[in-house]
Amino acid sequence: MKKYFDKSNFIPSTFKDKERKQSLVTSILVTIFFVISAFTFMNMLYGFVDVMGSIVSASPDVAIKDLLRILPLILVFFMSLWTLLLLHATYRHVSDERWHKSLFKDAIAIISFGGVNIIYVIVGLIVGKFLSIVEGSPTPIYPLDTLLLSVIFILLGVFVLIYLKKFKDNYKYVVPARGELVKKARGAYCTFLTFWLLFALFGLAGGLYSIFIYDFAHGYAFFGIAVILCYLLSPIFIGVWEFYYNELKEERKKEVLLPLALVGLCFALLGVILYVVSLSTSMDAPSNAGFGMFPIAFAASVNIATLLAVVSPLIVAIVATIKGILIRKK
Repeated sequence: MKKYFDKSNFIPSTFKDKERKQSLVTSILVTIFFVISAFTFMNMLYGFVDVMGSIVSASPDVAIKDLLRILPLILVFFMSLWTLLLLHATYRHVSDERWHKSLFKDAIAIISFGGVNIIYVIVGLIVGKFLSIVEGSPTPIYPLDTLLLSVIFILLGVFVLIYLKKFKDNYKYVVPARGELVKKARGAYCTFLTFWLLFALFGLAGGLYSIFIYDFAHGYAFFGIAVILCYLLSPIFIGVWEFYYNELKEERKKEVLLPLALVGLCFALLGVILYVVSLSTSMDAPSNAGFGMFPIAFAASVNIATLLAVVSPLIVAIVATIKGILIRKK
């Protein structure tokens, strides 16, 4: 076990003290914005409840109105996700020059989205689209929370622009690059990674929300615990991938991937088994105990959200296992 955590096997072991500190700060920021993105994603999904309900009841005009009402939630989620991906790219860039150009473009985009969101909410309050600065749905302080988050993102974007201008010829903060994630089949890889990221965001917020939303009484306790464990597997998997596997040197990755994938596969199978066993004790649990967790699924009479949360870690583990086997054969 000790050999898997030998410092000499990790890329940061080659960094100088200043580089190591800069890398640590970036990792902390990635974690913070991962949490922010998880909760903004879940709030956006809750915002779609009314939209889905209107579609199910054959009222497309009302669905459009509901969609326009939750537009600030959508914009805030994309701003938080954009920032998360930007931070992740800071040590996956090809060159510093390309990274700095990307920082400039992304900062402008984040400031623009934040500005549009603030104007949209203010105009909505004036024309009566929002009845109050705090409506209390789909979040307790909506749409005020989207205004506050937009201000934070705008300030972050402005800070990046000031930094790029002030230190144009001598950057004080240059995150050491780990290199690109992949070179072959990049499109397919990034698509898979994007879906995995969304499931991980849903899993983190879902696992925490479920503690307060799920009905653990009336015989649903086993089901609730099983599903929460499945929810949390996705963010745990992506955390291990980000902060352990991707920190390893390239030659070490080839040795570690298969055993790491097999451990993940065992946990994913355990989650699926617990879920199936819990269903055998209460088949109505997904709709009754978990109604508050994902009302959209209930409105559509298809409780697919919970199933996806349970199966997604298994899919990721299987893909990683196959990749590990192929690498070993080479």
